[in-house]
Amino acid sequence: MDFIEKTKATYPDLTSGLKKVAEALLINPIMFATHPAKKIASLIDVSETMIIRFAKSIGYPGFGMLQTEIQRSLLSLTPPNGVENAPITDPYAGVMESDSRNISQIANQLDWKTTEDVVDHLSASTSVKVVGYYQSYAYAHWFTFLLNSLLGNSSLYHPETEIGISTSGKENCVVLFSFYRYALGSIRLAKEAKERGNTVIIITDSLVSPANEFADYTLVIPISQKSILEKGPVTFSFLNSILLHIAKKNGKLGFVNPTSNYFINEDPEQN
Repeated sequence: MDFIEKTKATYPDLTSGLKKVAEALLINPIMFATHPAKKIASLIDVSETMIIRFAKSIGYPGFGMLQTEIQRSLLSLTPPNGVENAPITDPYAGVMESDSRNISQIANQLDWKTTEDVVDHLSASTSVKVVGYYQSYAYAHWFTFLLNSLLGNSSLYHPETEIGISTSGKENCVVLFSFYRYALGSIRLAKEAKERGNTVIIITDSLVSPANEFADYTLVIPISQKSILEKGPVTFSFLNSILLHIAKKNGKLGFVNPTSNYFINEDPEQN
């Protein structure tokens, strides 16, 4: 097994601290290939000893051997089908190319089986309340607007006017976005929703996110080490995938591209 397979195989048995290192490695192996253990520890906010313990936990005698394997693995990578990537000369295009690479990389790490279960549950729910604090508010607002267009039962939680979760029963669903640094308000609402018997769906960036203990379903987008600007395209792409599958499941793909409310109407039958 290579270092990725070893990390995934041992992940369930790791401590929370070692899981943090494991997730950082899976998300950003280049960081582990190019920095000493002390620097990596500083970047992901753990101790240098934790980095060394992690290497031993997945079967290496020390960090040096793990780093050597990561370096060899990265050097052996070739572009798909042997095609070289075209050089990016415009800095704006370069940002978009970087976003595309992040989406492609993280798509291979997502739990699509749990995602399908979430799609099924949202489609059958009586009501959906979506929660997002601070930078997560944009994700929650966008997701709520489109989800309500498809289901007609979804609303955004407004912390300035609402004082908690008012629904009870598993047929009512609460979707919470909880990204690093993990807003206390979201964690409190996850706990309250669980106590009321709601179905709780957590969309987060780590398996050790503190809200996860209250979740019926946890969707992990492994982007905890990314900047806020890098997280956005990946998160919206993932949410877009969920929404499209809900639309398909409910026979409402026509809602994805509505034309009746716009000046430009692309429906040839109405022109």
